[in-house]
Amino acid sequence: MIINWEAFYKGINVALIGLAGVFTVLILFYIMTKLLLYFCNKYEKENPNSNNP
Repeated sequence: MIINWEAFYKGINVALIGLAGVFTVLILFYIMTKLLLYFCNKYEKENPNSNNP
């Protein structure tokens, strides 16, 4: 069995780039969620017309 090492290295490279992309999207999703929660809580505290008795 002959292994084409050039194709193997290209495949590993593509897999690593894909994995980096997945983690980048997860990190961006986490940051956006934290920012939205921060702004939502900030707006809720400033709103005087809340339904709390």
